[in-house]
Amino acid sequence: MKEKALLSLAVLAGGALGAVCRVEGNGAIMAAMGGHFPLGILCINMVGAFAMGLLMGFVSRMTENCGKWMSAFLGTGFLGGFTTFSSFALDTVDLYSQGHPFFSLLNIVLNTLLCVLLAGLGWNLASSREEDA
Repeated sequence: MKEKALLSLAVLAGGALGAVCRVEGNGAIMAAMGGHFPLGILCINMVGAFAMGLLMGFVSRMTENCGKWMSAFLGTGFLGGFTTFSSFALDTVDLYSQGHPFFSLLNIVLNTLLCVLLAGLGWNLASSREEDA
């Protein structure tokens, strides 16, 4: 029970840090780029997807105990708070309701394809062993 509570605290701490980084990162990207397209959340989701792939690839090569803690704090916590499906969904609805159906569809396609590809790339990079090369 104690370990489960400590893992929950690791998720909580990581999630808080990730959420703050998402808000600040999105604000910085949007201030720099401007425009109607939600490039900030797209970039954050892409970076987070790649980082999640890397993390889980590394975790797959670690001892169970160490991997469990890294996965809780960095994966579920930080990257879970950093990336956001709800912001992506709301950005898509906002684009459509503001009369930008093309950008709405583009947001769906880019978030889906790029994030899945980057998560896979990260996983493959981090999980490959030297003897596999």
